[in-house]
Amino acid sequence: MQEDKYTLQDHLSELRRRLISCVIFFAIAFAACYAVSSPLISFLFYPVKQALPPGSTMVFTHLLEGFMAYLKVAFWGAVVLTAPLIIYHVWKFLLPALYDNEKRTLRRIILWGGSLFIGGGVFGYWVVIPLILSISLGYANDNLEALPRLQNYLVFTLKSIFIFGLIFEVPFLMAGISRAGLIPRDYFRKHRKIAYIAIFILSAVLVPSDLFSQVMLFFPMVLVFEAGVLLSR
Repeated sequence: MQEDKYTLQDHLSELRRRLISCVIFFAIAFAACYAVSSPLISFLFYPVKQALPPGSTMVFTHLLEGFMAYLKVAFWGAVVLTAPLIIYHVWKFLLPALYDNEKRTLRRIILWGGSLFIGGGVFGYWVVIPLILSISLGYANDNLEALPRLQNYLVFTLKSIFIFGLIFEVPFLMAGISRAGLIPRDYFRKHRKIAYIAIFILSAVLVPSDLFSQVMLFFPMVLVFEAGVLLSR
């Protein structure tokens, strides 16, 4: 009954106020991240520094490439810092229209979805990226000098962190699909063999040149899938 007191204009005004708050915070976060962009760059460069041969370094080939790299790092740093505020404002905006059971469900979605995404990003940064770099840069020798380009490395690193963040959302999605009744609860258990083959193919695509690395990547993703099987049941 309380919702009847709010007009469409009231909702639009509240939405506008929350959007302005997020934009202002993002601008402040961007400026702060750009001010500390050197440590952020050093953090992102840590895996490649460990994989490069002694005395080697990264290069950039365009005049503005170095500047744009710092801007991109500051931008994504601001996105990470602003994401919790955006989630909070979305939560507060939707809260009056939700029933108690919907509020509990949304809390679980935010908590588990966010935690799994962060866990996947950390796994991609600390495990997958060093593994791929050690293989790809391991071909450097007296005849081949490794000179990774700044732009390519940043795109590769940020993309890998994002992709593995999404991969770690798989158990959450599997449980959600099963809970919604879209598939039987034992569907994933019955199709486990097909899933294992698909996971190994994905491992082979990500690390195409080394069987040992494919196996090392295969087992963590199998654990992710098995967590999804357990949750879906």
